[in-house]
Amino acid sequence: MIGIELLTTKHKILESDTDLLLAALAQFKVSVWYQAEPDPIGHLMDYGGLVEGYTPESIKIAGALFNREHFEFRVSLRTSHK
Repeated sequence: MIGIELLTTKHKILESDTDLLLAALAQFKVSVWYQAEPDPIGHLMDYGGLVEGYTPESIKIAGALFNREHFEFRVSLRTSHK
C-alpha cells in the first residue's frame, strides 16, 4: 500500500552484564517476562522500565527487584517496512 509503513516488533533478550549495562546507559525500557519450558512466547509479567542496577542474582527495574534466574528481560526492537 502506498504511504503506509508496516511496523514489526522483535526483541532482544538481555542475558549478560554487558547487555544490561548497555540497556541502562541507553535508557532502554526493559520488560520482564516469565517463560515456562513448553511455552515458546512467554508471559509478560511487568511492563518494566529503566534498569536501575543489577547484581549476578537480580536486576532492579523501575524500583522493583527481579531474580535473574526466574525471569527473562527483553528490549523491543522496532523495524519498519515500506
